[in-house]
Amino acid sequence: MYKVLVVDDEVLVREAIGENVDWKSLDYELAGTCQDGREAMQFIKENPVDVVLTDICMPYVDGMELSEFIYNEFPDTHVLIFSGFDEFEYAKKAIKYDVEEYMLKPITALELSETLARLKLKIDEKRAREEKYASLARNYNKNKILMISKVLSDVITGKQTQEESRKEMLEYGIELRGSEYCIAILEIDAYSDLFEQNEESRQQASLMTFILHNISDELVQKRDAGYVCYGNESRVYILFSTNKPHEFKPTVYSVCEEISKQAKRVMKSTVTIGIGDYVKSIADINRSYAEAMELISYRFLLGSGNTIVQEQIKGKAERKIRLEEDVEALKLAIKRKDEVVIVEILRKMKENFRENYLTRVKVQMYLQQIMVEVQNVLKSSDMAEDLLYQERDRWMDEMIHERTLERAIQLLKQYCVQCAISLDNRLNAGGKRYAMLAIDYVEKNYANAQLNLNTVCSYLGISTSRFSAIFKEATKSTFMEVLIKTRMEKAMELLENTDLKNYEIAERVGFSDPHYFSLSFKKVTGMTPTSYIKKKR
Repeated sequence: MYKVLVVDDEVLVREAIGENVDWKSLDYELAGTCQDGREAMQFIKENPVDVVLTDICMPYVDGMELSEFIYNEFPDTHVLIFSGFDEFEYAKKAIKYDVEEYMLKPITALELSETLARLKLKIDEKRAREEKYASLARNYNKNKILMISKVLSDVITGKQTQEESRKEMLEYGIELRGSEYCIAILEIDAYSDLFEQNEESRQQASLMTFILHNISDELVQKRDAGYVCYGNESRVYILFSTNKPHEFKPTVYSVCEEISKQAKRVMKSTVTIGIGDYVKSIADINRSYAEAMELISYRFLLGSGNTIVQEQIKGKAERKIRLEEDVEALKLAIKRKDEVVIVEILRKMKENFRENYLTRVKVQMYLQQIMVEVQNVLKSSDMAEDLLYQERDRWMDEMIHERTLERAIQLLKQYCVQCAISLDNRLNAGGKRYAMLAIDYVEKNYANAQLNLNTVCSYLGISTSRFSAIFKEATKSTFMEVLIKTRMEKAMELLENTDLKNYEIAERVGFSDPHYFSLSFKKVTGMTPTSYIKKKR
């Protein structure tokens, strides 16, 4: 019999339910009644029950708070709510706390009895399923299962010759029907390299792997699709076989998705699955296995709980991507202390990595480059003594050792935002932030002949008079002096390293008049462009 607790602040309701429901015929026992949620919490702690019938509106602790308490502390206890409130918010909360039924008052004894009867069937099925897996767990060391698994595992991983494999499969009655084969590798995420493992978790992993094996075996055998065996660590292997691989692919994917769904429900853990390509001989099965193993490694990129097939990454994996524009935009957002833009740029980068199926090593390389560029923003702003810059190696190490791309990007975001805050605190004094942004703008736009004081002030959203005063105070130079100096430095680089004509260089550094360029160059350097070239060469 299942024990029931009735909770309602109206004594007449409690008595009516207690007296008018035929508990025994429904296979229930009324364990007690309580007048509010607080009293019910204490009762449940001292006398665990299977079902709680509760009202919502009660003093001290209401029905929703009681449902939350049961959901968190006694997850195997089922809750039925009866209430006079037909409110969507209440129903939504009831779903959140796994409430079995939300019934509106007034409710008859017949309606309540029918609800309890349905709930009993559900509890019976759940307990039968739990007993089934418990029974399997008690017998999971049976030698035959393990030996069959070893034979299949050796075939899948290519540890034996084709002849040795055929001989052992024949001995254990393993018959591969079909002319083509593919391997699926299933790994329980909770026991993978996503998390650090201790002795207790490793012991738990053995049982969970056993349960995953049985879930997989049941579904694969139901479709007559192949064989299931234990893999190394917390993995299960499936050897699929068919004569029609193209038509069979949806079946393979469907079976794997169903296994993932059931595993999440039964084991409360996600499973990552990699499905290799088809091969045409037993000797090549290990090639499909190797592909499936590689696909599992994309968990770092995509997150846990995914079923990944070879077709997803063909033609995409390891393509070169360009991040220069995004990195420059990120640096500017840090200088502007624009957290919204920082978050959006990093989100785009993350999606770029995922769309191109970069390996973990390649992603780490890109993330290191981005981190260095961010650190250079601090260094170029005379913040090499700042704690964020001093601890850059620690931040870098933590980021590249994160176990998922999601967490690595999150850490990079934290670093960027903290850099933006530190930079803002330092540079806002005396208007240095405006000066730095203006210099950054000049570095990127010096080739534009239309660049002038008004252009920069419009970009920064500040008046020319205020900006000129701020810029002079921060840099000890006027804006035009900095612009001319920048253009001349770029011109000198081009003169030294290219064969461009003077008029071509003038155009590239923002001068529409070559004669004016020559005059400006001589004023800054003391010599004409031609004389400068002769001296340098």
